[in-house]
Amino acid sequence: MPPSGWELHARAGRPVLVRDTGREVDPARLPLPAPLITALHEWARVADTLTPGTAEPDTAELLAHRGRRLAARLSVETGREIDFRDPLSGRLDRVGRRHAATRVAPLEDLPTPWGPGLTSSAIIAVIAATTLVVVTRGLADVSVLLGIGVNLAVVAGFAPSIWLGRNVPVWRWIAYGAAAGIGAAWLVLILSTLG
Repeated sequence: MPPSGWELHARAGRPVLVRDTGREVDPARLPLPAPLITALHEWARVADTLTPGTAEPDTAELLAHRGRRLAARLSVETGREIDFRDPLSGRLDRVGRRHAATRVAPLEDLPTPWGPGLTSSAIIAVIAATTLVVVTRGLADVSVLLGIGVNLAVVAGFAPSIWLGRNVPVWRWIAYGAAAGIGAAWLVLILSTLG
């Protein structure tokens, strides 16, 4: 873990933690959550695309606000003081000091909203299944191969969203519903060909 007295900087499109001695550390080398590391790298890449003094004021403020929030999250994750150096103005904000003592519960420790989640999944499953069955059967009247091809193309289009959404707290319910709808549609289509 970094000791107190570190500052979050963006240099050459990468985030760095800088000690008062000038020593730099890549946050990816610290035991931090992967989403935080990804957010830090995205923020630093955006900062690298902007030029000090020529960036729109709203854009500069948005970048600074995001950097302060990331420094606060770093402070919470490490339990240390982490300050923030604005990459455009050079201003130093002592954001990490007020957050260092506050430990936020990880997402895994929060209660799972089963009621709203399952309701959302069920609605999406019905929509996905109905749409897939209607489109596939309609196209199968023209050509069975066309119906099968479009069905597989639609399912292949859903697959990346389902795969990426399975770990996102809100979107996982939508992903589960889409996957269940696709399975139900295939079951209905297979059974409809039997009789």
